[in-house]
Amino acid sequence: MVLQTDPTDPEALAVTEPRPFMMRFWFMVARLINIFARDFFHLKVSGVEKLPKVGPCIISPNHQSYFDPPVVISNFPWHVFQQGFVIGTSEVFGSGFMRRLARSLKLVPVDPDANLLLGMKAGAYGLRHGRMLLLYPEGERTLDGAPKTFKKGAAILSIHLQVPIYPVAIEGFFEAWPRGKSFQRFAPLKVMFGDPIYPPPENQASEAAYEQLTVELRSRIVAMWQELHQQQLRDEASLHPTRAQGAHSPE
Repeated sequence: MVLQTDPTDPEALAVTEPRPFMMRFWFMVARLINIFARDFFHLKVSGVEKLPKVGPCIISPNHQSYFDPPVVISNFPWHVFQQGFVIGTSEVFGSGFMRRLARSLKLVPVDPDANLLLGMKAGAYGLRHGRMLLLYPEGERTLDGAPKTFKKGAAILSIHLQVPIYPVAIEGFFEAWPRGKSFQRFAPLKVMFGDPIYPPPENQASEAAYEQLTVELRSRIVAMWQELHQQQLRDEASLHPTRAQGAHSPE
């Protein structure tokens, strides 16, 4: 099967290379990002303790903005951070300095429309070597803040590699920096890590099984996102009471 063959792309092969100095450097950068997000965006995080101590696994958040990946990753404990790798978009990391940066970050740039197979092979390769994959099931940023249609890549990898998927819900990133616009404001940010979803046995792999697991993943993330969205509305009201009162003022 194609998921059992090693990729030839250098960025994909690099996800299993030991880089202790570089990983510690980026871990320190991630911690600074986390401090910045907590101070300026009032970042609130829950459920980090649910992430496993060792891999392999797939960590799947909804996708709202360019900067939600670094903020999500900034919450990873060291044992997750050092084992993690990312399937990202070639739109950002496809060439030049950004492609070199991607390799340093253990990010495999993929065009989801033209070369999805590369992403699947890279994901399978890392998972076979015990790594933890950060994979966005939507494949692109939302247009309105709500979770979009999920692609079945996470489900395929989960079933054939027999690894759990950890759903993650995020909220506030769209309000801060929506797709197609410049940075808007320091909106409150929220991240919630959920309980793992375990795949059916590999011998039950089928289009129906992929679809069922994808539906379950999306329903879990949407439920968590809706909870965060309600918290977001309450937080916005507490942070901007004058604005909230004005909205209900008879004047």
